[in-house]
Formats: sequence, structure tokens, C-alpha cells
Amino acid sequence: MKRALAIVIICMLVPAFAQSQDKKTPAKKPTTRKAAAKKAESVSAVPLARVVAPSAKKGEDKLVPLYQIDSASHKNPPAYSRLSQILNSQVLRVCVRADIPPFGYLSGGKLTGFDIHLARLLGKRLSIHFKKNLHISWKIVQAKKRVKSLLQNRCDFVVASFSKTAKRAKQVGFSRIYYKTDKVLIERKPMTAKEPVIAVVRGTTMPKIKGLKGTVVQFNDYNEIIFAMSAGEIDYAIADQPIGIHMIRSSNKNYRIARSLGQAEMYGVGVNKSNTHLLKAINAALLDLANSGELAYLQRQWL
Repeated sequence: MKRALAIVIICMLVPAFAQSQDKKTPAKKPTTRKAAAKKAESVSAVPLARVVAPSAKKGEDKLVPLYQIDSASHKNPPAYSRLSQILNSQVLRVCVRADIPPFGYLSGGKLTGFDIHLARLLGKRLSIHFKKNLHISWKIVQAKKRVKSLLQNRCDFVVASFSKTAKRAKQVGFSRIYYKTDKVLIERKPMTAKEPVIAVVRGTTMPKIKGLKGTVVQFNDYNEIIFAMSAGEIDYAIADQPIGIHMIRSSNKNYRIARSLGQAEMYGVGVNKSNTHLLKAINAALLDLANSGELAYLQRQWL
């Protein structure tokens, strides 16, 4: 009797318990296309860095550029300085030579060569440093007019195989050395004159040559020397090594480099001594070109 009564009580309690649970747990609504699209949109809104690397520390998912223009800007120079005038006018006057392949020469009526491209890179660096779009005004000068052009402020700087010497450094300012080479002696074989003719360019450095005797003839530029070599009018020529190699290739006579004269030529950018702010900016630009590898690439390309 007791067992039968217990069974009846259990049967009455089970349905009641099931109804109470149904009231507490709401039924799941069927998933619609709209709900699925909304869920996908919320997932795609998460930054890629967080999806790929959820364990990254706070701030590490920010994209930082390798180089920022603003971070490289330099302080504006004093208003009285030549550099300030250049930045205001946005014109950079550059003196170059057009008679010294592979450093500076005309090809198809346009200036080209190592020094020409270096001047362009310097102009671009100055534009970046001071947030200006500088344009270059080219001025072609002969070797003998380089110092005079700076002293008379005809150009802002000279990039023209301009070797730094003690004498020149007393007259004009020089940047850091950007190229080093040797003077070489070019000779003709066989000799045709009893008294050799030695060709040099006016305004270039002239080393003393032991054991070499002859008549020294000065020319205005290397193009004149090349013509004289082709005509067989000279027996020796003195030039920096890269220039000498080009002279031999351009001549139709039998010339060769006899020997190095043991005098290192140190090329620098020339400026007026009073333009100290400009010189500082040029040195900073040259350092950037050296550190970036652009200067080394330029030398391999042209020299």
C-alpha cells in the first residue's frame, strides 16, 4: 500500500518540475540570414593584428612606418642666412662642369654624370629635410672659375670634381669628402717629339713629376685635350684617374696610363665660407646618402 502511494506521488511531481524548467529557459529563436550577416560583420571589424596575434601586448598592433618625413625635418635657419633665402625662393644654384666625363658632361644636350646626379640627390635631401620643393638652376663653369664663382656668389655650391687643397680651403668652404682618387700620368706610345708636350687643364691641381721633362701646355678643359690627343699634338696628359680612363677611350691614338702620381684627390662640395648653415645642411645630406647606400651605388654606376 505504501509503495503504491509513493509511485502515485512521484508521477504527479515530474510533470510539474518539467513545466517550471520550461518557464526559466526561453526557447532558442531560429537563426536568420540577417542575424548571420550581422555576426560576420562584427568579426571582420576586429583589427588584423589582434586576430592573428591575440596574445600581443597593448600597442603592438599599431603600424609604425620605417621613415617619417616629419621626424626628419630640420630647424629653420636664421632669416639672414643664404640657406633661408634658398628655401624661400625654392631655387638652388649649382655650379658644375660639363667637360669631365664621367663626372659632368653633356649628352643629347642634357647634363649628366656622377657629379650631376649627386647634386640632384643633395637637392632632394635638402627638400626633405626642410619640407620644401627645391629646384636646381644649373650653371656650367670651367675649372679655373670654380673658386671665383663661389666668392662672387654666382652659385650656392659647386659639385665639379672639386679637390680640397690647403690653398682652396683658405678661400672657400668644403663639405665632407665624398670621393677619393689619384692623379695619373697618361702617355703616348711611341713618342714622336724630341721635347714632350705635357697637357694640363687650367685651374686643376698640378703635381710635381720627377724625371719628366717637357713643355707644359694649358688647356681650358678636357675636351680640348682629347682633341689634341686625337690629333697627335701632345705626348703626356695629367688627369684624375676616372677622367684619364675616359680620355684614353675617347682618343683614336695609342695612349695609356703610365703610372699613378701618388697624389690623392679629395672631392668635396664647395660653398662660400660665409654660408655656414648651408654647409651644415649639405654635410647632413651627404651623411644621409652615405648611410642609405645611395652614394656607394652612385659611384658603382658611374665610376
